[in-house]
Amino acid sequence: MKNIETARRGFTPKLALDFASLIEKQAKPIYERIGLKIPVITSSTVVVLIEHETASLLDIARYLDIPHQLASQRVKTLLKLNVICAYKDPSDKRKTNYQLTEFGIEQGSILMDYLDKADLVFEELNDELGLDLKSLLTLLNKSFEITTLEQRVFSGE
Repeated sequence: MKNIETARRGFTPKLALDFASLIEKQAKPIYERIGLKIPVITSSTVVVLIEHETASLLDIARYLDIPHQLASQRVKTLLKLNVICAYKDPSDKRKTNYQLTEFGIEQGSILMDYLDKADLVFEELNDELGLDLKSLLTLLNKSFEITTLEQRVFSGE
């Protein structure tokens, strides 16, 4: 299906979502080819557990700045795939922590090798386009955190 082509700048967020969907779709065959068994969408959760070794659901949601429900969905997927395991926090039995399994550590290693290559791809893309996409997206997010879309739309009222 072809993207909506319009000169309207108000569709910029849709184009950002289209780009994210395109990259996810294009990453799937790469993941299969290199032996990654995790869904692309769960990659950032695996990276959190590589970097922090253990994390609660709330920690994961905070680290990734995503809703708790979304973090929960990703954790459930990784649990089903035996990429992570759950255990009760020894200091607070109400709290569940997650860590990578042996299989998860193997998957994490493959993922980090892929991310090294992806870093180079995006560096080349930055050179090709003459801008730093990561910095641009970071600035865009910060700008809308400071002044929301609603505030911007109704600024003259």
